[in-house]
Amino acid sequence: MPAFLLLSAATAPAQEAGQEVANAAEQETAVRYSVLYLEPAVPVSGEIDFELPPPGIPQSPELDPEFQERMQDIQQFNESITDSEIMAGAWDNSLVEQLNSLGSLQQQQGDHLGAIETHERAIHVQRINSGLHTIEQTPLVGQMIDSYIAMGDWTQVDVYQNYLFYIQQKFYGNNDPRLIPALGDLANWHARAFTMRQGESLAMRLSSAQMLFKAAARMVEVHFGPDDDRYIEYLRGVARSAYLVALNQDLLRELARAQFRAPQETLRDMLYWHFPIVPTGFRAGEDALLAIREFYMDREGEAEQLAEATAQVADWYLLFNRRAPARDMYLEAWEAVAEEDNAEELRRQLFGQVREIPVFASDDNEWMVENMGFIADVEEVVDYDHIDLRFDVTQWGEVRNVVSIGEPAPEAESQHGWVRRAVRDSMFRPMLVDGENVRSDGNLFRYRYWY
Repeated sequence: MPAFLLLSAATAPAQEAGQEVANAAEQETAVRYSVLYLEPAVPVSGEIDFELPPPGIPQSPELDPEFQERMQDIQQFNESITDSEIMAGAWDNSLVEQLNSLGSLQQQQGDHLGAIETHERAIHVQRINSGLHTIEQTPLVGQMIDSYIAMGDWTQVDVYQNYLFYIQQKFYGNNDPRLIPALGDLANWHARAFTMRQGESLAMRLSSAQMLFKAAARMVEVHFGPDDDRYIEYLRGVARSAYLVALNQDLLRELARAQFRAPQETLRDMLYWHFPIVPTGFRAGEDALLAIREFYMDREGEAEQLAEATAQVADWYLLFNRRAPARDMYLEAWEAVAEEDNAEELRRQLFGQVREIPVFASDDNEWMVENMGFIADVEEVVDYDHIDLRFDVTQWGEVRNVVSIGEPAPEAESQHGWVRRAVRDSMFRPMLVDGENVRSDGNLFRYRYWY
């Protein structure tokens, strides 16, 4: 599974060059940083000499051929805004559109401080003309959030994510289907903030994420029916939050403290359905994954999706050491494609190789990679490397006999050791042969890690 750690210092002795002391060389402590993030495993088949696709890190705006053209547009907008202020005043509503366009151009240029200042002014003008909580400001607030994300200012991202939800909930009410995207967006933010270890209370992140994902799923079900594709998206979010809860049970004690419980009660009261403040692990995930499976059971021509959804229920049972129901569900997943013309090929794709579980744990991988440069509060540039590992997977998904392929550079030894330990503690969907989960030896995977 993808893993995230706060920066942890590992110490290594190093000799002080050219300096001698009695009976020994004086040593100093050299501090280096451990792994920040581990991306999902990539299977290696055939030759090991291949390159992973480069991570999707945004390039500098100055490399964009349209950079100079946008600079000219920015100058023209500044002149136009000045003219409008002279003719109609500093608070004329027509300024909002011009300021928004200017802020968007500044954002594209990478001038996020300038973009934030411009969008803040546009919001101020809009509030004066349309009211403090006008819904018309939501696109502008969204633009500000994008800039704060690009700057890695997670405190302000948190402030404006919550404000964005607040103004939509206040305008639409808590049972209007137009609130659904806002519920999902705020839920995703809390899940990501938890992964990045952002916030005074990580338990509040888990509580908020699960309540909001549940509310979004329920609202889709009530207003549009369980056949709506968004229903699956939000149920998957519930399962993801439940997995994080299961891994971090010790954090939930924080919710007994008034300073953390009170904000969660406020959030719960803003929702139409009052879900428990203390999130749950196994049961919430099981309910969500079974609902996803039922979604595909009611659809024609989606046997492959049904098989995968059933396998994910089996994966869930395996993660919690419920081996008998896991075995039964894997068999049902195997049988789900039995009537398909390409049944053997589908079975090979689904169960012909071990797979890291839970599969939805990596849903935010692309977002995490895009923002790795802002994840850690360090002066050094965040970088990445990879390691190839060979290991066995038992019939119950446990990893055994982890071996590195090749020798790491001396400075990467501790990082490779961390990755090996993380993989040893992970779980995989076992291979299936004739519907039975079996042991598979010598599985080869490549892991990219960030440090």
